[in-house]
Amino acid sequence: MQFKKSLMTATLVTLGGFAAMSSANAAGTQAGSFNVNMTVVSACTLSAAPLTQDITFGEVAAGGTATANQTNATALSVMCSTGAPYVVKLTPSNSDANGAGVMTGPAPTDLITYQLHSDLEGTVWGSTGILNGEAGNSVSSVGEGMTAAIEHPVYASVTGSTDVTVGNYTDLVSVSVVY
Repeated sequence: MQFKKSLMTATLVTLGGFAAMSSANAAGTQAGSFNVNMTVVSACTLSAAPLTQDITFGEVAAGGTATANQTNATALSVMCSTGAPYVVKLTPSNSDANGAGVMTGPAPTDLITYQLHSDLEGTVWGSTGILNGEAGNSVSSVGEGMTAAIEHPVYASVTGSTDVTVGNYTDLVSVSVVY
């Protein structure tokens, strides 16, 4: 039994010595820090609801000037980063910056003019807006997050005569969101 006690004592003394040597060999401690970074940039998405929804006037009788009730609409949905300003620009295929377009039909000389608006009162919607500046005749807003769609209705009214060759008339309007 005495041998076991001596062995145990020797073991503890040895372990204690190693611990003391380890502490004695530690020269000091260095500390530092680092940052975790991320830059979030603005993002926006655009869609018409649904994406293929057009502005259509349906069937209109030939011969005359369009009346005020020949106005129709679609909606554009914009989702932008929270707090991100944006401008929505509309440009008919004739590149008119004031949103005055021309529908072409079966005969090359037959044209029907129309005007794009941002409201029923007839506020012109075109492509002269500048981000963080004057909205011009474009529509501007501020994003509310990538899951919060902001609806912008687009109205069009026929401004020209329908005294043209019978057939289908169409025009393509380009939409851009600057953010």
